[in-house]
Amino acid sequence: MKTEIRKQVQKLITLGLTEREAKVYITLLSKKGFTTLELQNSVDIPRTKIYEVLQRMLARGICTERGLGKVKYYEAVEPKVAFSRILDEHKEHCMNEMEKRKSVVESVTSILNPVFNMNKDITYSFDFVEVFKDKEQIQKKYVQMVKDAKHSLYTFNKGPYVCDTSGRLKEQLQEEARLLKRKAICKNIYEEGELRSQDWLLESVKSQSKLGQQARVVENLPIKMMVFDEQKVFFPLLKPSNEASNLNMIFIEHRELAIACKMLFNFIWEQGKPIK
Repeated sequence: MKTEIRKQVQKLITLGLTEREAKVYITLLSKKGFTTLELQNSVDIPRTKIYEVLQRMLARGICTERGLGKVKYYEAVEPKVAFSRILDEHKEHCMNEMEKRKSVVESVTSILNPVFNMNKDITYSFDFVEVFKDKEQIQKKYVQMVKDAKHSLYTFNKGPYVCDTSGRLKEQLQEEARLLKRKAICKNIYEEGELRSQDWLLESVKSQSKLGQQARVVENLPIKMMVFDEQKVFFPLLKPSNEASNLNMIFIEHRELAIACKMLFNFIWEQGKPIK
């Protein structure tokens, strides 16, 4: 097939004809009429398919059929008329599709709109999350959480520490002692290196152990963390590079998260050694 004819075939395919219809139509334009046998030989379409193609083209109004005796001849309809019919056919198809889609939209809207209206006023609060960037604020929040604790406190103890003054340290130890007197379970895990390097830390552990605190030591802790009553957690955030404070802490009141943190605590607790 010549290059120019191939281009015209592709254009007709774009218009909406099949490749075989396009080839037959262009062939029909070359003379007044063709028999099926002539078309079959000219376009190289199987005999069983040429009748199917011609019947479809007749139905679409882009070719005509006339009989001379027992022989039937097929002719192309004028391109302007034929392609106008194809365009009208396409418009009708698009309109039918549009109507179908409108019907689907109406159906789906009637079902989903009530769901949207029912839920559109639901808001999600993040009141259970608080972020603290000042040591004094962190100290107050920690002390308050210890005061509010009813039955348990689990901690991963590692620096940096908020209790870097004698006043803050004393306040924390006093509140933790009150928690122990309330018969709460207090378990603490410390890093071995920090216990060796921080004399005040080792002394604090010894004094609290006498009151009932359970303590173990490991070589490394994954994070600084406190879990209160299996309901609340307190741990540090990564500090932005431009942040002046050396400790940012996030407080989250979320039972599932607290339970997950306690599972991590128990796993590392089993690996720890008692503090002598």
